[in-house]
Amino acid sequence: QYSVTLLVEGFPPSHAGTITVYEGSRPGTLNDFLGAMTEDDVMPEALRRFEEMVEEAARNAEAASQSAAAAKKSETAAASSKNAAKTSETNAANSAQAAATSKTASANSATAAKKSETNAKNSETAAKTSETNAKSSQTAAKTSETNAKASETAAKNSQVAAAQSESAAAGSATSAAGSATAAANSQKAAKTSETNAKSSQTAAKTSETNAKASETAAKNSQDAAAQSESAAAGSASAAAASATASANSQKAAKTSETNAKASETAAANSAKASAASQTAAKASEDAAREYASQAAEPYKQVLQPLPDVWIPFNDSLDMITGFSPSYKKIVIGDDEITMPGDKVVKFKRASKATYINKSGVLTEAAIDEPRFERDGLLIEGQRTNYMLNSENPASWGRSSNMDVPETGKDSFGFTYGKFVCNDSLIGQTSAINMASIAATKSVDVSGYNKYVTTSCRFKTELQVRLRIRFDKYDGSATTFLGDAYIDTQTLEINMTGGAASRITARVRKDEATGWIFAEATIQAIDGELKIGSQIQYSPKQGGATVSGDYIYLATPQVENGPCVSSFIISGTTAATRASDIVTVPIKNNLYNLPFTVLCEVHKNWY
Repeated sequence: QYSVTLLVEGFPPSHAGTITVYEGSRPGTLNDFLGAMTEDDVMPEALRRFEEMVEEAARNAEAASQSAAAAKKSETAAASSKNAAKTSETNAANSAQAAATSKTASANSATAAKKSETNAKNSETAAKTSETNAKSSQTAAKTSETNAKASETAAKNSQVAAAQSESAAAGSATSAAGSATAAANSQKAAKTSETNAKSSQTAAKTSETNAKASETAAKNSQDAAAQSESAAAGSASAAAASATASANSQKAAKTSETNAKASETAAANSAKASAASQTAAKASEDAAREYASQAAEPYKQVLQPLPDVWIPFNDSLDMITGFSPSYKKIVIGDDEITMPGDKVVKFKRASKATYINKSGVLTEAAIDEPRFERDGLLIEGQRTNYMLNSENPASWGRSSNMDVPETGKDSFGFTYGKFVCNDSLIGQTSAINMASIAATKSVDVSGYNKYVTTSCRFKTELQVRLRIRFDKYDGSATTFLGDAYIDTQTLEINMTGGAASRITARVRKDEATGWIFAEATIQAIDGELKIGSQIQYSPKQGGATVSGDYIYLATPQVENGPCVSSFIISGTTAATRASDIVTVPIKNNLYNLPFTVLCEVHKNWY
């Protein structure tokens, strides 16, 4: 034997394995194996896949980087939007203040117009009283003129305030696109205020001219005052409209600010997601490179040349190297698709079968479905379970004084029954059947098959024994052959009976499920035609049955063969599991003889 050590630059030496050269090997075999090919001659399929994985990780990292850049742009745009919204809010506030000023000025104009109306009425009264009082009327008209000038001045102030409102509204419209409509409304209202103010000014001048003409002038002054009042009311309405428009502009600015904040938050979240994506992509790339470094390099240095046929059989029938045209099932969502391939090992089995999956759960496989257990692909020959009614513990062949108050299926998929001794057995030392086959239902050993194996799972907290018994049936009578006693706590095994030397037994506890697995096998001799078997409760050695003694029992099986096989679910008749057939074609895989087959095998199913 030659120990092989892997030396890779930058890494400590690693033991890769052992090469064995047998005495019958041809001279030069070891040298041919070590020097037959170089690392450049063959490119492992696995290495190619790892390189593709690295390239994919790099593409993911690039995409994440682009996503981060886009998120940054989004964040910048959100900040600009927020600033614009703030400016719009400020301008809207200015517009509101200007509108308030316009409203105050309009109110003053209305007050002055009211005074003008009163004075005009007084002037009219004085003119009608007598011509003598004309001077008084003239004086009143003069007063009306003065008041009209005040009205004119107030109207001018209203015009200036309206112009300011117009300017502020225009600025608000320019700063925030979202409040353009409101600003336009404010501008229109300001224009209306300006027009009404000019009308008020004209009316005041008319009042001044007509006041000089005594009664007629006074009458005209009264009309002008009325027009001034109307104009002032219009100015007040326009100012109110301007204030409303300003409030709308302010609300629009607030909405714009809210939207800007939401945009900013979305941009921040986008940036965080982009950063997380970039980090994940970087981790994926690093993991891929590390995996490629650890996995590809040893293959490159040690496994060259690769075997012609390499099948892991870990969880699928896929080949790493080799040729085998077949079909495989692929599940996409809720759909199952059968796809052709040239690296899929052929597998056949004409019946259903059970196996223990990698989580320890008893699982049923469909026809032609391979079974992958902890140690790899399970391959078995044909077997028959002669124990009937696997799913009904009360029908396993128990004695009448053995009760089954509880049945069910545990979390690992095992159908069990709780077998309890009734009080009629208290004080007895004999064993009692929990499951059995006998007489005509026994296993035929008259032909090629000379072995019968009985197995089951059990558990109990009591210090009692489980007994597996064998007997023979010659067509008319049943004769005892031998027993295998198993202590339920110490798991010690003892054989008794005339055929004890032909019985082998073993037991092991599965810590994951809590079940204790027991099996016993007897070898038949010439002259024995049929062999039956029973699984029994027995009191502890040297003791007697105590009230309430019990044993939980599951998966009882009696089969033809020298060792136990996977559990076969039976009904009212014996059930047979077909052989597993795995086919690897020679064509396109092997060039000439001789060839070497290396495989890892685990036998005996639990």
